Amino acid sequence: MGEPLDLLYTTRLAAIVSSPDRDDLIARALAAAKGGIQLLALPIWVPFVAEIAAEVADAADVTVGLSDVVLGDHLNVALAAGAEFVVSPIFDPELIETGRARGLDVLPSVATPNELRSATRTMDGPVAISPAAGLGGPRYVGWLAKAFENKELIALGGVGSDNAPQYLERGAMAVIVDTGLFPHEPDPEANTIISVRAEALVELCAHVVVGDRQSNG
Repeated sequence: MGEPLDLLYTTRLAAIVSSPDRDDLIARALAAAKGGIQLLALPIWVPFVAEIAAEVADAADVTVGLSDVVLGDHLNVALAAGAEFVVSPIFDPELIETGRARGLDVLPSVATPNELRSATRTMDGPVAISPAAGLGGPRYVGWLAKAFENKELIALGGVGSDNAPQYLERGAMAVIVDTGLFPHEPDPEANTIISVRAEALVELCAHVVVGDRQSNG
């Protein structure tokens, strides 16, 4: 694993930040970073995402990546943005190999036990279970973690600040939060709330205990 995935293993938390408004997106990302979230991903489909990602990385002590990456061209955008990692909703060995060869940490996603089995045979490193909430939530991810002997699984998709600790308690290595942390609509007044929520979530994830294991965050 590269530094971003090592950081994900240590902190057990990342967040996907999205907004239709450029300034609001930047403000949300900076507010989350102020709250202590060290890994942030921006959706590849956001207009001018490369410029936005670079601006966020310059303005805060945070590791920035891109999410929803499915094409080779998306890797070009990530590199242009100075992103250090990408999150993909699919498992594509060629995409993973190409991204890694170009210096990016690539986090692929699977949904079913068969897909996870194929993934574990093809590559080393963590794999996201997505959409985690739609597939059965913490119980489903926990079942996969047990069945695959605590393979490094990351919960993604419908994971919020309210249920993130439950995924960790069930055996997920980490969570990528994409709901609950941010308001549904652009709201400059909400940035303080975002930071407070982020700080609380960082603290919760750092102290979740799974069996004899506790986060080092």
